[in-house]
Amino acid sequence: MNTAKLEQIKAQISKLDNLIVAFSGGVDSSLLAKIAGDVLGKKALAVTIKTHYMSETEDAISFAKMHGINHQILELPIHKEMKNNPNLRCYICKKYLFTEILKFAQNLGFSNLADGTNKDDLNEFRPGLKASSELGVISPLKNLTKDEVRALSKELGLSTFDKPSNSCVLTRFPYNYKFSECDINLVKKVENLLKENKLKNIRARFDGVNLKLEMSYKDMVKFSANFKDLVKEIDEILGGGEILLDLKGLRNEVLK
Repeated sequence: MNTAKLEQIKAQISKLDNLIVAFSGGVDSSLLAKIAGDVLGKKALAVTIKTHYMSETEDAISFAKMHGINHQILELPIHKEMKNNPNLRCYICKKYLFTEILKFAQNLGFSNLADGTNKDDLNEFRPGLKASSELGVISPLKNLTKDEVRALSKELGLSTFDKPSNSCVLTRFPYNYKFSECDINLVKKVENLLKENKLKNIRARFDGVNLKLEMSYKDMVKFSANFKDLVKEIDEILGGGEILLDLKGLRNEVLK
């Protein structure tokens, strides 16, 4: 275990009177929520946003119950500026969600907000980081790489240590595509079908007509083993249009 870095994170958190953790249920925020709860007890609160385009709410609820984490769900509608899936959607979304979390938190007597941004995130194109900076969001994991986050999670006995990375459903649509609730449901149904068939690292990209599947090479092997049946089921969900498999594997989070 990287004891020095863990102790640095604990020391940073211990200096705070209270802490809200923006808790998606993913690998990073799960580790942060656990550490914050261990250090601050009930003075730490994990808040999970529930919207139609985020898919890990149930995972967050289960994790919080399992580890005795102080947890609240905040349900929000889709921001009006998000409905056309603009280029700056991640900035708009993060600014909106974090602003609402802060309002919610302040009503409960909490004043500090932290997210699970890690060191690797800082080297990627992530417009949401600008929103975090503008709102004074703390990132206690910023000196840990993703691999270190996973390793530390495993050492602490967290089931999320090997959980595949995920992102909101809106990344499955091209920029400036006016998605509908039906589009979101379609993508969710396809990805859930593949997950039910033991595929882990997958994305179903939809442009309004055609569906492009991206997956890890390990998942391609599993997909090919049940190819005919899976394609038939996906075609029934899609209801027309082409079903494409990207042979370059799972790539970045943007369908351009």
